[in-house]
Amino acid sequence: MHDPIWQAEKKKILARLSIAIYKMTDEQLISLLHLFKDLELEGKEKLLESPQFHQDGAVAARDRQLLIARFFLLINQLSEADLLRFMNRYEEKRFAMLRKFPRVPCNITLDLAANGRAINCFARDISAGGMFVESCEPFTMDQPVFICFSVDQDQLALKLKARVIRLEQGGVGVQYEELTRYQLEIMKALINRLHRQISFQLDGA
Repeated sequence: MHDPIWQAEKKKILARLSIAIYKMTDEQLISLLHLFKDLELEGKEKLLESPQFHQDGAVAARDRQLLIARFFLLINQLSEADLLRFMNRYEEKRFAMLRKFPRVPCNITLDLAANGRAINCFARDISAGGMFVESCEPFTMDQPVFICFSVDQDQLALKLKARVIRLEQGGVGVQYEELTRYQLEIMKALINRLHRQISFQLDGA
């Protein structure tokens, strides 16, 4: 008998993955399939075969749909432990580029919206992939939130979609979702500026 709580959680995970994979390029889909390579699954070798690319480097629409179908055949074979392990790998791969930018300490005032209400908070540290927000409010793992803060006085407030990935006493770690190129460039510029400020303070100490 299947655990109804786990089945509901699995349904949410699959829904989130469905949205993500339909936005992926052909190369990203193929790369994602190979996250399964160390898992014990029936017929895995055949399902992990890469489709043929055309001369222009693209996969035909029909082959792309088959590739996505393979992905879900593999997903549906996963046990709870393997699906959680796969999701950890997926998140690591998805945010590998973002995590090249180190986390830096900060004291940024922001508004965090969750469950229909906005909470005024402070970010204790920040990176191009997420931040730690100080708050005494209760949160849950994987809870969706929205973050709004001003990078400087001359720019419009930056509004980011995120979700809770870490719970600690006194705050939560959140990870951004679906950053646009514009948002990523702003975050990189902010982090570089914070790095320079810290370096200047250390040099002057």
